[in-house]
Amino acid sequence: MQLVYATGYREREFQIAESRTEVPSGARVYATCTKENTVEDVGEVTFQGMSEDEYYSLKAMVREARERARAEKLSAGEEASSLRSLIGRLFSR
Repeated sequence: MQLVYATGYREREFQIAESRTEVPSGARVYATCTKENTVEDVGEVTFQGMSEDEYYSLKAMVREARERARAEKLSAGEEASSLRSLIGRLFSR
């Protein structure tokens, strides 16, 4: 899971965390990206208060978080496949 969060209210600095424990206290989570889905939470008031640069920065971070979540999924699938292959070779002897 990848979380896109920001600290600050006027000048938001967006970051990506791999778990909720990595999100600082007081930060707001704007998107949660899992292997299957992405959920963004930008309310109308927040959207209206964002600068254009903040909005595009948020979108870029969400895109990066999606890519990281997909990479996790692919990596997990490759690891499982490698493990199955290794076990298959051990027991086929």
